[in-house]
Amino acid sequence: MALAGLTAAGCATGRLDATRPAGPNARDIDWLMRLSGWMAVAVGLFVAAAVVTIIVKFRARPTDDPDDLPPQIHGNRKAELTWTLIPTAMLVFLTVVTLPTVFALASEGEGRTIKVEGQQWWWQFSYDLDSDGNDDIVTANDLVIPVGEEVNLEIHSNDVIHSFWIPQLNGKRDAVPGRVHHWKISADEPGVYYGECVEFCGLSHAHMQMRAIALAPADYQRWVTGQLRGQAAAQTAPPEGSSEAAGAALFETHCISCHVVDGAYESAAGGNAALLSGIAPNLTNLMSRTAFAGALYETYRTGPDGSYARGPDGELVLNTAELREWVRNAPAMKPARADNQQGMLGFAEVLTEQDLDHLMAYLKTLGSPPVLP
Repeated sequence: MALAGLTAAGCATGRLDATRPAGPNARDIDWLMRLSGWMAVAVGLFVAAAVVTIIVKFRARPTDDPDDLPPQIHGNRKAELTWTLIPTAMLVFLTVVTLPTVFALASEGEGRTIKVEGQQWWWQFSYDLDSDGNDDIVTANDLVIPVGEEVNLEIHSNDVIHSFWIPQLNGKRDAVPGRVHHWKISADEPGVYYGECVEFCGLSHAHMQMRAIALAPADYQRWVTGQLRGQAAAQTAPPEGSSEAAGAALFETHCISCHVVDGAYESAAGGNAALLSGIAPNLTNLMSRTAFAGALYETYRTGPDGSYARGPDGELVLNTAELREWVRNAPAMKPARADNQQGMLGFAEVLTEQDLDHLMAYLKTLGSPPVLP
């Protein structure tokens, strides 16, 4: 029963499923894995059959003389050549079919380039829309790409070694401090494809997730327009005396040493925040993201089947409870070392419930709801 339970657990599929490739790069990897897997099965069956044959054929019998030995084949040239040449031929075959794929995956695609930065413990994505060397859009957790385009990734790390992996779109690529690693991904169909850091990088390594959101070209352009519109809106101060204005004042007091809002609070821009891991997530378009806290929590409420909850007018329902609790006591929701300037601080002893109400009101003004596939 225990073995059956373990076997059944091994058959479970979750968000990280490399057996369901959704792009050409992932399909190339999947094909090679299946080829080598079936070759391994064939070798395993042959070896198992040989072991069983030897056990049965050469087992001791009551009438056997215990001092007799079966015929020895040490030095048998035919046998030694057979068990040497067949595995060699298989390995040469695998090398010949694998190397072109390795070089093809390492080459740069023809599409746009997105800068990827790994930090303890979240991912940042930067878009240079006009190729002038300046980041026009900076976001976190959600890597938004157009369907059908092979997107180049420039993978960096701001602290320790991480590894970028969205299994349905491509294999793993390390993020190493002081180096730039190139990678590429593409998706055939609109959808949300989940990934994680797969290089142990500290306390919250298991909670360092991300997701690629593949949108139809028109929807992708709508997302870009929304991001730029959100940047412009963030520069407009909330009406005086409003809850949003009170929240903006609290944000300026407690948050801008780490977080950036483009055009409004940029004191932490460029990695100048007092954090060992560089900077905290840029919050300019916070409401346009599907997840927060390293993609550990959903920004908008979802049902048991993963579908988004909708309000009376069809609008997405903000996950206010967890977002509020994240601001109030982040260390309790995600393991971190806030005392060592790694991870979100807790403000339970600093902000009152009314302060949190105001801060939530201000955060809700940062961007518009996400464009979903």
